[in-house]
Amino acid sequence: MVQSRRSFIYRSVCVTASLGLLGCAAGEQGKSSPVTAMSESNTIPYLDTLGIQLYTVREQMAEDPATTLRALADLGYRQVELMDTRDIARLKPICDELGLSVNSSFMQWTAITGRWDLVPDTPPITTDEVFEQANAGGVSHVVFGYLRPEERTSADDWKRHIEGINEAGLTARKAGLSLAYHNHNFEWEPVDGTIGWELLLAELDGSLVPFELDLGWASLAGQDPASVLEQVSDRVRLLHVKDLNDVPQHVTIASMPSATFTELGTGRLDIPQLMRMGKEYGVEHCFYEQDHNWHPDALGSARSSIEFLRS
Repeated sequence: MVQSRRSFIYRSVCVTASLGLLGCAAGEQGKSSPVTAMSESNTIPYLDTLGIQLYTVREQMAEDPATTLRALADLGYRQVELMDTRDIARLKPICDELGLSVNSSFMQWTAITGRWDLVPDTPPITTDEVFEQANAGGVSHVVFGYLRPEERTSADDWKRHIEGINEAGLTARKAGLSLAYHNHNFEWEPVDGTIGWELLLAELDGSLVPFELDLGWASLAGQDPASVLEQVSDRVRLLHVKDLNDVPQHVTIASMPSATFTELGTGRLDIPQLMRMGKEYGVEHCFYEQDHNWHPDALGSARSSIEFLRS
């Protein structure tokens, strides 16, 4: 049965190739880029180190991680960002064998917020254990990436969590690591006459906790992603490139349409220019991510997106 699942996942890569969406055989079919190809003088950075957040292919990873990672490497991705530091020990050896770097991993956010009551089926873990897992696997960046709605009902909630994130950032630095904050759209949701984003800018210690800026989520919140990137130019170290269809502004995850996300180059963001800005501002690692709405599946979207960047 394991071999059957493995064959199914890898065949999905090659079958889509025959339709011109994926290239597993010699000779690239490629699809016409929806955006005019960049000239050589405007080369897109990060192509030789481009990563993918594994949340994009979470369904395939749940079925057969080794075959999924092999498919991503064959598509041309050079690194992966893990969904949880508890996956490092299991997945890092596979990635090493495939030549996929692992520089960054998300963490279980409740290790910092302490709200284990919100995730009763998740075994508790301490920040010290999180950072030990990262160091054991040679991962340099750990990402704090979420707050449940119940954890951000007031400005005081935000301030309390930011204080905890700063403390964890100091602990991470002492462990030789970097803790980053990853945004969604809810940072721009009004709360007590302000928004979480303004509180983050004012109270998050950028020298301890830089940003992993997700351009798609910022755009979904009604922000100009280039302006947000410039706003944190002195403290952004990781970048998520994500494209959106033409959907209205949403500042809560629950309210967004199911067809919000799309492959790079088919939506409303100028992804190449944003990547160039990231390079100028000192972003170390860049990851493609697509949360939903894949065509024909998550691996197909991963291939279409990397082909757009290389077109």
